[in-house]
Amino acid sequence: MLRALRHRAGFTLIELLVVLVIISIVSGFVAPKLAGTLTNVNLRTASKRVAASLRYARSQAAAQSTIYFVFFDIDRSRLMVGPNQATAEIKGETDEAEDDMSKSRAKPKRYNLPENIFVKRVILGGEEATSGFFSIGFFPDGGSSGGTVILGNKRGHSYSITADIITGTVRINSDEI
Repeated sequence: MLRALRHRAGFTLIELLVVLVIISIVSGFVAPKLAGTLTNVNLRTASKRVAASLRYARSQAAAQSTIYFVFFDIDRSRLMVGPNQATAEIKGETDEAEDDMSKSRAKPKRYNLPENIFVKRVILGGEEATSGFFSIGFFPDGGSSGGTVILGNKRGHSYSITADIITGTVRINSDEI
């Protein structure tokens, strides 16, 4: 009996190959699902960063008693936060904007959206835009010019970030399509 147990102590090559085949088949089904989940995580993270930028602009407007703007460049998938003088920089006129920014002692904050994340559309005052530049302004009293930014990815998922016109509060909503 002891001799029979010694011969059965390991696995045969066939058994190991069968297990490896099963593992590879299962991972073939699971890997694409994980890749899709990571893309959606990037979208959620980008939405939170855009919302944080809007909240930052609101707090800076109140703290510095000046109007702060979040400028969006839809075509290049980027945004910049700064006081009114920063308008020229996002459009590419950097020398003039840097002089204005140094006078106001405010340094603009920039954020490029991750690859495969894009601005689907923007809604400002009932009008929609899908390209170009736009901005959402925040005032010292806490209000804003209001607007909604909708970010999306290639898998069809999207998030909307809304700045309330009266209170200036920022909300994120998942717009599952």
